[in-house]
Amino acid sequence: MHTINLRVTHKKADIPTLEKVSFPDVKKAVTEIYNLPSVKECVIIQTCNRVEIFAASEDVDQAYHDILDYLMEQMISKMKKPLLRKTSKIRSEDLLDNMISSSKKFHDVVEIDYHTTAVHHLLRLTSGLESMLVGEDQILGQVRDAYQLAVNANTVGPFFKKIFTKAINVGKRARTETNINKGAVSIGSAAVELAEQVLGTLEGKNVLLVGAGEMGSLIARAISEHNLGSLVVSNRTLERGEKIAKDLGASVLRFQDIREGIAKSDLVITATSAPKVLLTKEMIEESLKGSKGSVKNRIKNRKDIVIIDVSIPRAVDEKAADIPGVDLLNIDNLKEIADKNRHLREMEAIKVEKILEEEIALLIKQIYRIDVEEIVKAVFRKAEHIRQKELEKALYMLGNGIGEREKEILDDLTRVIVNRTMFPITEKIKRAAETGDKALIENSEKLFIRDLRHKF
Repeated sequence: MHTINLRVTHKKADIPTLEKVSFPDVKKAVTEIYNLPSVKECVIIQTCNRVEIFAASEDVDQAYHDILDYLMEQMISKMKKPLLRKTSKIRSEDLLDNMISSSKKFHDVVEIDYHTTAVHHLLRLTSGLESMLVGEDQILGQVRDAYQLAVNANTVGPFFKKIFTKAINVGKRARTETNINKGAVSIGSAAVELAEQVLGTLEGKNVLLVGAGEMGSLIARAISEHNLGSLVVSNRTLERGEKIAKDLGASVLRFQDIREGIAKSDLVITATSAPKVLLTKEMIEESLKGSKGSVKNRIKNRKDIVIIDVSIPRAVDEKAADIPGVDLLNIDNLKEIADKNRHLREMEAIKVEKILEEEIALLIKQIYRIDVEEIVKAVFRKAEHIRQKELEKALYMLGNGIGEREKEILDDLTRVIVNRTMFPITEKIKRAAETGDKALIENSEKLFIRDLRHKF
């Protein structure tokens, strides 16, 4: 079994491209990819700035083509929907040009790793080395959640169980034994830092947070540490918004009253997982109309409003940036902060890499041994069958003159002899897996598995 990793991340892709490849329903996607003929196991890691597919396959080249075809089908389907909503008369040439353009862009940003390189990338991911903000802790929980989702969807077997368990443990070790996450910030707290840079200070500012999921919760906690004028939380599900607001002593606003919240805010941060735009240009313009009835008058009487959208897909209409006095920022604007963060942690990253080198060597030995576990079990099954058969003969020949104590001694003795005899054989088979000795593995399979099946 081998590993393949296909990914589109913040390193090469912009937000529109990430939106096109992201899955609205990750559980559905991981199940569909798992059901591809060449895929044996599958885990999808999807966050605000990455979409990564890890697949286990005996033929990684075929798996690559199968997964790529699946992703292209998903992208084409996404592209068709908005066009169909706009008009019933779609020129086939326009649709084709759009598809070709998107396909080329996708192939320019997609990254692929195989075998050990793919596994090493996963360890870098859980350790925080692949994050936009190097060393951030959130990714470790996101990988753990992605793995658990795959387990619940029955798309994980013993191969990925070994790999992802190790990756999660390595992520913990990296943070325990180095300072890679000391002073590090999450995407959420980086958004708060960006807001502070743009506004000059957050002290006394009125803040509206749209979204009460995991990211929204992180942002709320990070921003509540500042001496704000007010913090208001709004969420499509009122109960979730109320929970965060209660925990932080903030106010809650029904989503249908969002215009009122925008009108009173100096800063709006959106962190949702909604599949479509929630704050349109028209909605924001209406919200900003002051008592004198125009956006310009409102801006004249107040400071500019800053809107930071960290949602994937984007929750704020990009045309809102054209509104006078509105400063619209998104994940791309966090890259400057990310670069600063990365520079400060270069020395700690070197220490983490040393840990990864040590751990990857151990993991590769373990995962290659998985391929011969059935052979090893067959060796002991066959030896145990022979032991029991010969022990029965010996006890029959000894007759009634032997007691229970003697029978136990003979049973233990023969078991020890078999185990000590078979152990060197199974170790050679395991080493063959590690060194890639296919001939020895194939001969062992013929001798112990096929022969055993034939006899039983």
